[in-house]
Amino acid sequence: MSGSKKTKTPTTAKAAAAATPAKKTTTKKRKSKAGKSVKPNFNTYIYRVLKETHPSIGITKKSMGIMNDFVVDMMDKLASEAKHDLGITGKEKTMREWHLNTAVKLVLPGELKKHGVNEGTKAIHNFNAFKKK
Repeated sequence: MSGSKKTKTPTTAKAAAAATPAKKTTTKKRKSKAGKSVKPNFNTYIYRVLKETHPSIGITKKSMGIMNDFVVDMMDKLASEAKHDLGITGKEKTMREWHLNTAVKLVLPGELKKHGVNEGTKAIHNFNAFKKK
């Protein structure tokens, strides 16, 4: 120990950074999410409706996945039909209430058609009433 030299420990942050050797920083390549499409998830809303209608009944994860797929498929059908109707009318870019009403009437059968139109009209009315407040 007699031949070793003592090194001073730096007291300031700048001196400490300068005294320590530079570390190699490795950067991980992040995978881009551009190739992956994100599927909409309606699980929360399906669960709320289930508990509103049947409070004592639960649902399995597999059944929830099936219901979610059903809702996504139905929304896709309605949106594509409304878009088709929108394309026929001209240069309009905004999807309006009547576009979706027409799509519901064309896609859904019988009693579901009536309930779909009534619930949609009620939702628009509630939205407009809340917006005015």
